Amino acid sequence: MRNLILFENFNTMKYFIPTYNECRKICDANDNFLFYESKSVIDNFNISIFNYRLSQYSDFVNPVKSDKRLKAFELRGLTFIFNSDGTLYKRYLLLDKFFNLEQTPCSMYSVVKDYKIKNIYNKEDGSIASFVRLPNGKVLGRSKTSFQSDQAIEIQKIYEKDVQIKQFVDFCLDSDIVAIFEYVSPTNRIVVPYANTELILLRMRDNKTGEYLNINDYAHKLDGMSVAASLGEHTLDSIKEVVLKMVGKEGVIVQFENDKMIKIKSPWYCDLHGIYTSDLQRENTLIKFIVEETIDDVLAQLNDPIKEVEVEKMTGVINRYIKKTSDDVDDLISNYSGDVKEFAIKYSKNKLFPIAIGVIRGKDKISMIKSKILQETKDLMAARKWISENS
Repeated sequence: MRNLILFENFNTMKYFIPTYNECRKICDANDNFLFYESKSVIDNFNISIFNYRLSQYSDFVNPVKSDKRLKAFELRGLTFIFNSDGTLYKRYLLLDKFFNLEQTPCSMYSVVKDYKIKNIYNKEDGSIASFVRLPNGKVLGRSKTSFQSDQAIEIQKIYEKDVQIKQFVDFCLDSDIVAIFEYVSPTNRIVVPYANTELILLRMRDNKTGEYLNINDYAHKLDGMSVAASLGEHTLDSIKEVVLKMVGKEGVIVQFENDKMIKIKSPWYCDLHGIYTSDLQRENTLIKFIVEETIDDVLAQLNDPIKEVEVEKMTGVINRYIKKTSDDVDDLISNYSGDVKEFAIKYSKNKLFPIAIGVIRGKDKISMIKSKILQETKDLMAARKWISENS
């Protein structure tokens, strides 16, 4: 019954686009961990990007237990830019959160098999990319979570050097359309190799309503640009057969007439990415998939309700550990006066000192905590001990 209720809530909504204050409410209700805000200042303008980590389906459907109206599907790079006086200048969407076939109640084959298919696209294997405009007119390229990441820097370079990309992005920004790309490059390889560095256009969204626009309606704007390949007309069953035989591709994204989307990943990709494995009974393997956030792909391949319950419990253990460790690191850093040598002399024997000094030097705290978990659980017996100590 719980899953049925979750699905009904999801299916009756089109796009719930939360305000900044609603995003903050979602983050606060989740200890600013499962959903969180990243702040930056560029050209003296405050920018906030909302995102998620280690979140499960139910977290997106009902992120604030006291307010069932709120949904978190848009907290996937949702960006707010503020004027110098603190008022909101603009809100920019990215892709809304969607799931693998057979992963969640809303993406089960029994649910989506009767949906009419609108489009089927090749799923690119890079980093999501988009652009925003500041109040002073400057256009910034960004990855899902940052304007300063290595990917964001390269995305900006493409915008500045590629006349066609620049003209198209400027047109979209002028029209309040979000152009969503995949940044691919030989230097940004996930699994699938790419020969060239480029931006591949994935989708276009109406930035006001969230509606996905038909890219074909803008074909006259796309000369010389790379666009995610459409796989033509298929039924859900026939495209599943196509994906089964795919080699050298991650898979496909199926978009239905109701604008819901699902992912179907190829066995070739899952195998190379380590998603197919006979070791899922091993706690260290399960922890690795959860921490690296590939567990959704694993569950979609397994379609095993018992394993899903185990994953949910394990995810809870990991989330609590990361949150507590993060708080403890913050407490340790609160003793830092600005003198690294003095801080090291006093606290170098603290087991969290390597993470604290890493944060001080600009490294990502959560990434370091995840690495710590993987190091401490890399073999089976160590993983079982870690779970026992942290459950």
